[in-house]
Amino acid sequence: MGKTGAMKLIISFVERGQGNDLAKFYAEHNVNFNYRCVGVGTASSDLLDVLGIGSAEKDVIFSLASKVNAERLMDRLSDNLQSIREKGIVFTMPLTGLNNVVAAVLERQGDVENKGGNDMDANVANSLILVMVNQGNTDEVMNTARAAGARGGTIIRSRFMGVEELDGLYESMQEGEKEIIAMVVPTAQRNTIMETINKKHGLKTEAGAVILSLGIDQIAKLG
Repeated sequence: MGKTGAMKLIISFVERGQGNDLAKFYAEHNVNFNYRCVGVGTASSDLLDVLGIGSAEKDVIFSLASKVNAERLMDRLSDNLQSIREKGIVFTMPLTGLNNVVAAVLERQGDVENKGGNDMDANVANSLILVMVNQGNTDEVMNTARAAGARGGTIIRSRFMGVEELDGLYESMQEGEKEIIAMVVPTAQRNTIMETINKKHGLKTEAGAVILSLGIDQIAKLG
């Protein structure tokens, strides 16, 4: 898996139906790895109004970018608040792991200078692994993850956006319909699980998996 000191995950929550336009805006600013999911908020309408994010039905966009391009995008969003029609929130998170091929593409797009690892990783007990795969491959990928030590995961239906910009990467990226597997694992097992999935279901395979991880600061079990 690639070193990710200069890589970011951008998570955007906007009102239902606005995700496509926002993804186009992102692509114009060299953020081309965008996965759109459908979500439903659980906050009360009063709280949603206070937060300024409108209705409970959401488009959720997971985007991958170099640190440089992520910071540029956030600056553009701040500069263009009056002209952007979409209503919601956007935030970034540093990655702790990513496919080598995808990391190389993001580096080229962002003129990355810092290719070092992520220092925050040393003190993180648990990690979130996200695996974006072509629809219909989740059972096989999940079985591989369990064999490598994962205990379970949650599957989120999504759609890959920005295929035209990445036409030369791999044919597997051409398939728009995706599913995202989210797994919380001990950080000590993270690399083994990610590398095992990548070996069996990586970009060159039918599953076409894009695999990334993020550190979890705190975790609490409910119920």
